[in-house]
Amino acid sequence: MLIDISRPIHAGMAIYPNNPGVSIRNIQKATDGASALSEITIGSHTGTHIDALSHIDPMGSGVDTYSLDQLVGACDVIEIAHDVSVIHEVDLSQTTTPRVLIKTRNSSMNPDEFDADFVALAEDAAQELMRRGVRLVGIDALSIKKKGVKDRVHEIFLRAGVCILEGLYLADAPAGCHELFCLPLPLVGIDGVPARAILRI
Repeated sequence: MLIDISRPIHAGMAIYPNNPGVSIRNIQKATDGASALSEITIGSHTGTHIDALSHIDPMGSGVDTYSLDQLVGACDVIEIAHDVSVIHEVDLSQTTTPRVLIKTRNSSMNPDEFDADFVALAEDAAQELMRRGVRLVGIDALSIKKKGVKDRVHEIFLRAGVCILEGLYLADAPAGCHELFCLPLPLVGIDGVPARAILRI
């Protein structure tokens, strides 16, 4: 069974503050003599997306440096209790794969409204996942780092070459070991890019 864990992209969707919104403009309508054509404008961290090192380091690599082997394969979905707002090491259940997706109360919120109190990781949780040898970490928030908190969560992962997958929608994803297919747009040298993420359960 396949489950789409991506957030649909459309005008008016939730966007992280100060990021560009989504604009979809019809350039040409389909007629007997012409095909339809639209112009799509989105930010590089819109909806379900991956981060690259260049997101935090101007000399860092772009999203195209992640291999398909890193983005596709066995993954663990772990569920965090709804009363947790900041995920610490003690909140992380056992994992067995190099890809971990974190399901929180974020997935029960309205995907078209930005919640400034979204659930995210603390540094000690990021360090614990590094000790487990992760290569990809995903979360159902538009950022893996708590808003308004100065910490090194992005740095811990990105400087180690770990792919961050943000903006997931995991409401229908059961906890357990599944197969992840994360396919970002093949844009070269960019700091982040939207992705289609699917689970086979």
